[in-house]
Amino acid sequence: MSNNYYNSVKQKSWSLKHIEDRKVNKIVQDLQISDFLARIICARDIEIDSVEDFIEPSLKKHLPSPLLIKDMSLAVDRISKAFIDKEKIAIFGDYDVDGATSSAVLYKSFKQFGVEPTIYIPDRQKEGYGPNENALKSLKDKGISLVITVDCGITSFSQLDYAKKINLDIIVVDHHAPEAKLPNAIALVNPNRIDDTTNLGMLAAVGVSFMLVGALKHKLINIGFIKEENSINLSSILDLVALGTVCDVVPLVGPNRAFVKHGLKVMSKRQNTGINALFEISNVEDIPNVFHAGFVLGPRINAGGRVGESDLGAKLLTTDDMNYAKKISIHLNTLNEERKKLESDVLEESKIIAENYNNDSILVLCGDNWHPGVIGIVASRIVEQYNKPAIIIAKNGDNSKGSGRSLSGIDIGGLITMAKQSGILVNGGGHPMACGLTINEDKINDLRLFLNKKNAKQDNKIKKTYFVDMALSVSGAIPDLIKQLRLVEPFGAGNPEPKFIIKNVNLFNPKIVGENHIKCSISDSTNHRLDAIAFRSVGTELGKSLLNNYHAHVIGRLKISEWNGRESLQMHIEDVIEL
Repeated sequence: MSNNYYNSVKQKSWSLKHIEDRKVNKIVQDLQISDFLARIICARDIEIDSVEDFIEPSLKKHLPSPLLIKDMSLAVDRISKAFIDKEKIAIFGDYDVDGATSSAVLYKSFKQFGVEPTIYIPDRQKEGYGPNENALKSLKDKGISLVITVDCGITSFSQLDYAKKINLDIIVVDHHAPEAKLPNAIALVNPNRIDDTTNLGMLAAVGVSFMLVGALKHKLINIGFIKEENSINLSSILDLVALGTVCDVVPLVGPNRAFVKHGLKVMSKRQNTGINALFEISNVEDIPNVFHAGFVLGPRINAGGRVGESDLGAKLLTTDDMNYAKKISIHLNTLNEERKKLESDVLEESKIIAENYNNDSILVLCGDNWHPGVIGIVASRIVEQYNKPAIIIAKNGDNSKGSGRSLSGIDIGGLITMAKQSGILVNGGGHPMACGLTINEDKINDLRLFLNKKNAKQDNKIKKTYFVDMALSVSGAIPDLIKQLRLVEPFGAGNPEPKFIIKNVNLFNPKIVGENHIKCSISDSTNHRLDAIAFRSVGTELGKSLLNNYHAHVIGRLKISEWNGRESLQMHIEDVIEL
């Protein structure tokens, strides 16, 4: 059978990665690792001389001087002046995890420098994304003279013009794609600026904030404002950097890989009071990994911004009071349960609407009474189910809010910026994999037509093939083999968790569990059996195939589970090719 597998039940074309045996042998010899691990590394197209750094990434090697980022010197000089002159400073953050962690990184660092700033997180429903005139005026009225926006601000033209009008200085620290024109501010620190040459565009806002703290620390020591021995140890806030980086789904390559790898080690020490409280309320006792950051901590921190009080996440991550942290964690946990119910309702309605747009390459779905706090998660679920980029819009007249998620190869942020420049949107922006927008509901169909027309022109450039790292047999899938993968963690965007194909399997005893999932056992010609599960597959083409088909190739990830002291493997099925 060839390396290409067509007509999967998800309409995907799968291919086994081509791996050179010579390269595998060289890595095995040089690093004294297994053939299996060397093949997984080769499947990631890592150059031979970069493999050692990939396994143990160094921040020192991956991060250039922060001052090389455009406008960083301007930002540091202005903040230093504010410190010396004892000005009041505000941090204006986004209401998602990247915004909360960015705010916390600056707040905790500034406090170590002897300055306590104010944190302002806008209310998602009442104020929307980014700085707004009322908020800026209220900060000015409180005597604040410098505002640092984090994870927002790069497209806030009129709002920053207003700030200048009321003599409020603004420094923007962001990572979202800017327009060709830039807003009016003291400094615009964003490595995705066209004129920035650092190649750090993969950073989340929390990574840019960390760079700002590093540059500021160096400046404050040089001018004698602080002493090095009394200053913050930058590694102590890497848990926050890792959390924001993982939750913003930026590529885990280069410095991001180092941030997350080292940040998870810091997180395991549970030094951050808020993170520790969230782990306790979530009953997590394991050593933290990307899953815990992205699927345990992240949704709970986000829940405040989605369906509750937007500033709860930032308050949790900046407090040193364990009782207060526990109180917030309990509240966020409750809000997260509420968020799940709202998400489920919007998702079911979205799936019904999506059936009317089977021919669209980008799904634009909208509805009345949809909670704007869950539309981003629903967009992710729609992408997962239909294998297409999706934008979910909560209709609300001329203030309808939308959130989108994409697939690799389709720059949804760029498309939304074009739609804004074409006059279809009130506001909007993002990055290649995610976007946010405000639109008049009368223009929603115009947006759908615009995006699909633009995407059709780019369609021939889009990579349609999905890759499997390796073929395994059921008997070859053993816990000791999969444990080796820990050496190439963290997994995430840019370094996906390895996928395996097991060919010619028989499916046994498929059954629905937990309402939305399907469990089964699989066996191949070796007569060994392996437990498997397909999450959120009930009602999907994948779920129908598992319940009705008995012979297939299965594709998915392998997970180690423990029960009564015994380790076993379970396959998380992502797709099947029916035979």
